[in-house]
Amino acid sequence: MDTEFETLLYGQQFKKLYEKMSNLITEKYGLHKVEIEILLFLKKGKGDTARDIAENKFFSKAHISHAIDHLMECGYLVGKLDGQDRRCVHLVLTGEAEPVCEELLKMRENLMNTVCQGITEEERLMMRQVAKKIACNISKELM
Repeated sequence: MDTEFETLLYGQQFKKLYEKMSNLITEKYGLHKVEIEILLFLKKGKGDTARDIAENKFFSKAHISHAIDHLMECGYLVGKLDGQDRRCVHLVLTGEAEPVCEELLKMRENLMNTVCQGITEEERLMMRQVAKKIACNISKELM
């Protein structure tokens, strides 16, 4: 396999850059990586339960539970019981979370601009399509 392709798939360099860019926000707000990922996940509206987070972000349930508790203590999240299933709690971002989420979204935008310098919109679209196929292939193998 090509070294560059492996580098892309493993994502270690990207991970380091992401951590470098997100450190200012995590330090400013006293949050951990899992917590900022949960805030971003909820902000993007891809789900609203701990189960949704676990299925999409691949964090352990213990990490998710601890992170949710901390985010609630900070006033960034509230839990609302499901009307049909009392075991299900829907997580809702509060107004307190908005400034944090806005900074996180801006940081992510800057990150993508940095990573995609010199890449055309057509190439970005192609990369998204290929990445979706790779993710699907990996998911199939893990099942």
